[in-house]
Amino acid sequence: PVGAAKRIPGCGAERRGAPLRVIAGRWKGRRLKAPAGDAVRPTTDRVKEALFNVLGPSVVDAVVFDLCCGAGGLGIEALSRGAGRAVFVDEHPRSLDAARSNLETCGAEEESYRLVRSDAERWLGEWRPLADGARWILLADPPYRTGLAQAIMEKVDALAGEDGFVASVVEFGSRGANAGAVPGAAWDVRQYGESTLAVRRPNPGQECSGMKE
Repeated sequence: PVGAAKRIPGCGAERRGAPLRVIAGRWKGRRLKAPAGDAVRPTTDRVKEALFNVLGPSVVDAVVFDLCCGAGGLGIEALSRGAGRAVFVDEHPRSLDAARSNLETCGAEEESYRLVRSDAERWLGEWRPLADGARWILLADPPYRTGLAQAIMEKVDALAGEDGFVASVVEFGSRGANAGAVPGAAWDVRQYGESTLAVRRPNPGQECSGMKE
């Protein structure tokens, strides 16, 4: 049923120290650098691949928002796969510096991205849909065990009926304080080892491209 977590076999736990890289598109194979320290937990390749299988071709030409962006891995992956623009939001200057460095390493055009220093929940509460009618996708990988994932999903629920909304995918922990953090049946939930992806489409229960039982 929609809203109930489905376990995906073969997905292991988070691999600490695994290289961060672009996995598909024009920048496939480019290595990315994460900020120093333990505050940033990059999305694993396996979970990232699953996330973009969900989005499929809908990412092409869309505006993609990468909340709690860390090193910018999700937004950069979206640009690599054909997104029109990407907006990277994080409250930590060190994360935004890493995202900027990674964008420059990939050769991203300056007009294709924007970096915003802000708390993700506050930024999302103040954000309004794009005036130009562009299609938009919201991705978020907030810190585990903070409750921020649920707060973001609740705000996405309030925006899901707005023009241009394609999808939102939020990653959170499968265990501990964030387990079961999805706030209702409008979200399709898939579990990948210690990570969970929650997917929101404009119409609850809508088929999610690329996701298989």
